Amino acid sequence: MRDEFESHEQDVLRDEDFDTEPPKWSKKKFNRMIWRTRVKMLVNAASAMLLLFLLYTVYISAIHIYFDTTDVRGKFIRSIITVVELHEDGVKVEKPANPTIEVTPFLTQKTTLKLYRDVGKWQVITGEIRVKQSLLGKLTYSIENTGAYMNNDSQAAFILPSSIMFDKNDLEQLRKIEDGNVAELSFSINTLMSPEQLMEMLDSYDIAVTGMPVYAGELKDFDTPHTVGGGTDYYVPHLTLRPMSVFEENNKLSMWQLYFSAEDKGRMSEHIDYMMSDLNWMTTNIRYYGVDQDKQRLAYLQKNGVQVYGATVTGPVRELEKLKEQPEFREFRLGRIEVWNWEERS
Repeated sequence: MRDEFESHEQDVLRDEDFDTEPPKWSKKKFNRMIWRTRVKMLVNAASAMLLLFLLYTVYISAIHIYFDTTDVRGKFIRSIITVVELHEDGVKVEKPANPTIEVTPFLTQKTTLKLYRDVGKWQVITGEIRVKQSLLGKLTYSIENTGAYMNNDSQAAFILPSSIMFDKNDLEQLRKIEDGNVAELSFSINTLMSPEQLMEMLDSYDIAVTGMPVYAGELKDFDTPHTVGGGTDYYVPHLTLRPMSVFEENNKLSMWQLYFSAEDKGRMSEHIDYMMSDLNWMTTNIRYYGVDQDKQRLAYLQKNGVQVYGATVTGPVRELEKLKEQPEFREFRLGRIEVWNWEERS
């Protein structure tokens, strides 16, 4: 009986019953299965990427819709105009009706705008400004000047009136320019005076004023980077009293002037009020390099009023040359020169 069982067990567990060789079709099937898996993974990856792209597109579209339907863009452009024009000597920022503004996924706004100067009746492009403002309101910018001349002297134009500086100026160069040209010229004055007083002194000349450097307590109420030009004459960063720019409640620019004209000498207080309003808005709403000093400037001006120590003007070269007749004017700096584009004041 036992022998029969062992014999039967041997019959059941024959070696041929444990054939380990895969069937001839299994390799092909395995390869097909691998390719199907790969294709499925690629489809899933492509679907995920497409979904991410669609989500990103919706996200960016929502950002732009939000920025377009609120005053965020207006505030950004106002920040650029106010900060740059109040700090740079006589330079103006392009004011397009529909500026191109890029918004990054991290909600940083970026734009590039032209910079120009008023030379005669033309707005001459002198460079461009690249600006970005983060979600937290920090504003940073860089200016690229497209100078008309190689190695152009770009030092500060105005000196604080503490002593008479050496007689070097650009009047000799101005004298050699032929009639039929207009130019931009800046000059300093010997003493601080109100904008109204300076406009009164310039009233008899056929020129336009584009800006005035404002004294706001620099080197007296607070320290600031400066250079010494000779003796005790100091070149310092300053605010610029510019012709008024009017912003609406939604921060949209509604009106601006290019020049202080002869008619403005009786309404300088209005221009000053707009400058003080812009300075207050700027120091309250924007984070930028120098904002702490501007807060000190604002406090000084609120206490002491606005006084200036120079001007940037434009007009016919012969008319500009006449400014040397004023003993109060000094340190003349010649800017851009253009062919005649002027309407003489009657």
